[in-house]
Parts: sequence; C-alpha cells; structure tokens
Amino acid sequence: MARSGGKWIVEIHDKVDHLEAEWSALVGQHNATPFQSHGFTRLVLRQLATNNQASPIVALVRSRDGRPVALFVMMRSRRHGLRWLLTEARPIDYCAPMFDSSLEEADLPDIVQAVLAAVPGVDLLYCNRMPERFEGGPNPFVRVPNAARLRLSAWKLELAGRSAEEVVTARPASFRANLRRRTQKLAQTHRRAFSLAIGDAIEEADIAAFRELRATSTEEKGRVDILTQEEWSDIYLDLLKGVGGTCRGWLSKLTADGEPIAYLFGILQGRCVVATLPASKMGDWKPYSPGLQLFSDTIEHFRAAGYDCFDLSIGDMDYKRRFGCEEVALYDALFPKTVAGRAYYLLWRLKVAVRARLKPLAEAHATAGKVTKPT
Repeated sequence: MARSGGKWIVEIHDKVDHLEAEWSALVGQHNATPFQSHGFTRLVLRQLATNNQASPIVALVRSRDGRPVALFVMMRSRRHGLRWLLTEARPIDYCAPMFDSSLEEADLPDIVQAVLAAVPGVDLLYCNRMPERFEGGPNPFVRVPNAARLRLSAWKLELAGRSAEEVVTARPASFRANLRRRTQKLAQTHRRAFSLAIGDAIEEADIAAFRELRATSTEEKGRVDILTQEEWSDIYLDLLKGVGGTCRGWLSKLTADGEPIAYLFGILQGRCVVATLPASKMGDWKPYSPGLQLFSDTIEHFRAAGYDCFDLSIGDMDYKRRFGCEEVALYDALFPKTVAGRAYYLLWRLKVAVRARLKPLAEAHATAGKVTKPT
C-alpha cells in the first residue's frame, strides 16, 4: 500500500525481507545503529510474527522521484485505552527511525505526519530510546519539538585512531590498577586464555555454555535472562549461528585452565560493535572480576582489528564510565494523531516538564551525597 503525503510517498509493509535494496541505499553508520540494520530487523519481525506478539508495520517513505528517504519500523499496541504505534521491542536497544542525511530538519515532522496518515486506526506514534548521535553524525530527530531527554543514557568508546595505551589510560587510574592486578593474579594462578568468534565460526559448545552461564549469573544477580524467554531467544541464537545477514553476532570468552569463567555477546554491523549480554562466574571467581577482564580483552581485540566504535549500549552501570566511555543521551518522542491521542500527548508533555524540573534537584542531591564531610 502506498499513500501520498504531499512531498512524500509512504509505503506500508508487514515484513522487510524484500526491502534489502532500500535498506542498503538508506541505512548506514551515519543514521542508524546495528539494531536498525536489515538483518537484525528481519530477525525481530520474524520473531514477532512467529509468536503473534505484535503486528509489525514498516513505513518506507520515498521522495517524489522514488528515492528512499526514511524508514520507520513499528509495532501496533494498546496502552491506556489508546491505539499506539511503537518503535520499541525488548531486543532493540536503540529504536530510532532512519532518515536520509540530505533531508532538512523541517522535513522530519512532515514525514511523521505522512506516516501517521498512512496507518489507519492509531492514536499515537511513540519513538523510544533514540541516541543523540550515531557513529557518523548527530541524530536530527531528537531535536524535533516532540522529543524529550530520557533519564537513561548509552555509553560508547571511540576506537578509531587510538592506540591500546590511549584506550587504557582513558580509564580512571584506580580502576586501571585494580583491573591490571586482578588480570595478573588470574594469569599467575591459572592458565588464562581469551578468544572471540563471529557468526557461524562460533562453536555450538560455546553457545550452550554461554546460555547456561548467562542463566546462572542473571539468577544470582536477581535479573531476568532474555535468553530464557522463548519469545525472544531465537533472535540471539540465530545471530550466534550467523543468520543475520550483514549484522553478525559475536561471542568472546575468558577461560581459566580451560574452564569458561566469562562470556560476552554482542552484534556488529560495518565498523561498529555493540556489547549486549555479559555472563560471568561468581563465587570463588568473583575476586578476579572475570567479566571486567573480558570486557577489556574484547575492547582491545576490536580496536586492533580496526573497528571504529565499541558501544556498551544502554544502562547507567558504573563500569561503563570506568572503561572511559562517553555518555550518549537518549530521547523519546510522542506524536498524536487523534483527539484522544492529543489529550494523552498533553499529559505526556506535562510529565516531561516536571521531570526536567526535578532532574537538577536529583543531580544536586546525588552530588551532595558523594561529598565527604570533614571529621
């Protein structure tokens, strides 16, 4: 189905398998993350269809000459009695629509309205967890009036043009020294080894061991393991088996005397690497910090291999700062279509305003709590 929206022609699809050429023409590191690659999107939409979780809607926007200029990957949902289009799904850390870099910023709201007009029976479009910038430049969509800063951030480590020493010395001195001591201690008391495999080079035995360790470590930390959730686990297993097109899964491993004590899973597309699922042994191994050792080895592996960026993804864990990562602001945006959607949008804007007022107070309170009082 194609509908005209003034300057724009909007095509609505329920899958992306046949859109690989359009993806290749439009999507790159300048306007997307590996989560918006064709291969990753295809796996997510296939999983949604397999489990009847949501009704996917892909809006491909073309200019009048037929050139692809925007892509919106969305899911229908019902929340608070309203009909929503959502860009988020649990495996997708970044959920940004993709825009051609030749567009003017003023074009973006018009394109959103054209997309909303092309999809019947919805009240709102909600875009969540959009990064402030991509590897190749800023994300213009976070500057539209309907966007707001999330409290959550992402963390990236630039690798391009940096030596191993430059990457390591960017870390706080105390963290650097502690990690070096623990690495040396492990190497002195055990036969320490690091390895990393990509796509179909990953061995089945490592996939099984990673899943087992991931389940154990998340349970010990009181967290939910997405690999045990049937509605999503096949996406990761397919990536581990190399079924993601140009988006490939990778798995790094740290062993002691041949025993795996930490795994780290992620995806890569082009020259950008994202780390998403860590797993490490606790108990007697905890003093060695095997998970942090593995992060360090994995970062150096990809730096030496010539990748541009190591993305530690969303979540404000302290270890991401300690690795010298730069904070990347995340945004969400809400666009109403109907009267009911407009009423909800006004309430949302009120929440955003209150959140913005309270943020400086929360930051001041956090800073005050870190100040050591004189004795």
